[in-house]
Amino acid sequence: MITAIDLRNLRNAEFLQFGALFSGLVVANNPAVLNVTAQHTAFKFKLDEMSGLFKFEKVNPITEELVLLDERRDMAITGLTDVINGYCVHFDAATSLAANLLTVNLNLYGVGVARMNTQAETSTINGIVNDWETKPELTAAITTLGLTSWVAELKTANQLYEQKYLQRTQEYGAANPDTLKAKRDETMVAYYELRKFIDANSVVNSGAAYEKLIGELNALIDQYNELLNTRSAEPTPEPAPASN
Repeated sequence: MITAIDLRNLRNAEFLQFGALFSGLVVANNPAVLNVTAQHTAFKFKLDEMSGLFKFEKVNPITEELVLLDERRDMAITGLTDVINGYCVHFDAATSLAANLLTVNLNLYGVGVARMNTQAETSTINGIVNDWETKPELTAAITTLGLTSWVAELKTANQLYEQKYLQRTQEYGAANPDTLKAKRDETMVAYYELRKFIDANSVVNSGAAYEKLIGELNALIDQYNELLNTRSAEPTPEPAPASN
């Protein structure tokens, strides 16, 4: 039997690479002999469609702008946090108090904001900036520490990222009736259909050809399962609290 793998946890590039390797092993073992030509053709067709959409996303010039804007806001939130942490041990009591107020507020949103997925980071920074602009004690703390320009930079970088992300989403919608996620879901269905037929034929028509293919496929799947297991063991940032 072919080893299970949760394809949902693979990133798009990993999913496409896995699919291409899986397909290549089936081709190398002759789909006609294995009696899975139709299923393999359907899977490869969906895989190629998804690959085309993925490449469209990667070459979109707005994608490059988003990378730069994401780096800009990462630097802003990281730098701002480092400055506040430094002021927490300031010799002046008022300065230290202001810094600690801001630190308590930041901690409500979890650690490692710059390492969150892009959409979570956007909403988290929006929440932080909103707090600092609307809660008098936090606004006063920002003024006390002279961090107004830092906050303005963080807010601007995050707003620009959000605007560009929306623009890219609108362009994708106009350019493609298929979304990448929808096409990926279709590709997964085709994969599981191909896997089902390989397993079924290996039982009905057992032989060395199926044993060889399944052994090779399981070796491939084991590598990607190891990748997923390693990733799941890594600590992840706490989610941002819901906005009031």
